[in-house]
Amino acid sequence: TQVITRSEMIEYYDISGCYILRPWSFFIWQQITEWFDAKINKMGVQNSYFPCFVSQDSLEAEQAHVDGFAPEVAWVTKSGSSTLAKPIAIRPTSETIMYPAFAKWIRSHRDLPLKLNQWTNVVRWEFKQPTPFLRTREFLWQEGHTAHATREEATEMVHDILELYSRVYSELLAVPVVKGVKSEEEKFAGGYQTTTVEAFVPVNGRGIQAATSHHLGSNFAEMFDIKFEDEKGQKRSVEQTS
Repeated sequence: TQVITRSEMIEYYDISGCYILRPWSFFIWQQITEWFDAKINKMGVQNSYFPCFVSQDSLEAEQAHVDGFAPEVAWVTKSGSSTLAKPIAIRPTSETIMYPAFAKWIRSHRDLPLKLNQWTNVVRWEFKQPTPFLRTREFLWQEGHTAHATREEATEMVHDILELYSRVYSELLAVPVVKGVKSEEEKFAGGYQTTTVEAFVPVNGRGIQAATSHHLGSNFAEMFDIKFEDEKGQKRSVEQTS
């Protein structure tokens, strides 16, 4: 705590788990965003922005997904003194926010691949002990979402992004990481496969998740009816990554 406060990286806030990023720490974030953004732009990824609120119906459209995030979701239940007819979630991640739009935009194989990214904040109301820079209730992140015609294309995208995550740690932050695949129990809720880069914490001898690149398969596409007509005129679900 003394290191990060006396070095003017972090200031504590009056809501537990939320922290003020002072200019020194935000400068590091800017260096990461500029480096990474340039790399993904060369891959054909475009930046966008989606709202931070998600309806209860959308969030609950994929049951395994909502079950995985349920303990962490923060809900807006009131507007002034009035109780909302339905609570609105503050995004813990954006799959259920973005994919109804994907279903509108994707009609043909000519619309694919669709590669979108957003630099944003998310809220996960952790019950575990929050820790600055490692686990906070609100945090900044990069969130990419892509849709592809084939599983092979989606798999390639997953591994290309994982390689960039690994390079952020090794080339920008001088932190060694190990690339791998999450177990079925640990993979992203509702996804097909989760790849990860893991770092080592010397003080306690434990590993810590540093970044993940998810292969969603066609599960979310089927939930949100994201289908396209292929070259043969057949309707198919897209393969997605996040």
